[in-house]
Amino acid sequence: MDHNVLKRRRGFSLAELSLVLMLAGVFIAAAFYSATKIRQTASAQRVMTELESIALASARFYSERGAWPAALADLRPSYLVQQSSDMNPFGNAYTITSNASSVSVSTLLPKNLVTPKSFGSEVVVVNQGNNDLVSITKTPESTTWKLKYEKKYIYKQ
Repeated sequence: MDHNVLKRRRGFSLAELSLVLMLAGVFIAAAFYSATKIRQTASAQRVMTELESIALASARFYSERGAWPAALADLRPSYLVQQSSDMNPFGNAYTITSNASSVSVSTLLPKNLVTPKSFGSEVVVVNQGNNDLVSITKTPESTTWKLKYEKKYIYKQ
């Protein structure tokens, strides 16, 4: 009699199905979390590239006109491409602040996404609540300027 009971069982129990669904949910959540961090890191790299472009365009502007630009609009279309945005991928504006001896290009990024170790000593990161103010300063004397990029230090959290 017991032999027939074992032969008739062909489906999965409710506990087995719920365990499989729970594990699948955990794996999907982990993959989504990882993909979000990868997208944020790629966006931060794009922001740093755009900051570098703006700083280099500002240096060209200074070498040709003898004064630093007051805004991004001063750099278009001669020094920056027309399609470049005033906003970074995180929705924060790029800001140019200049004085007689230097220009600083800055923007806000999500907290702990970029560190000075990530991009070299030219980058200054200041914590501002949920965001970090990332800025790069350029002087007329600095002739070679290229951000050092070390991938291992980007977004270690």
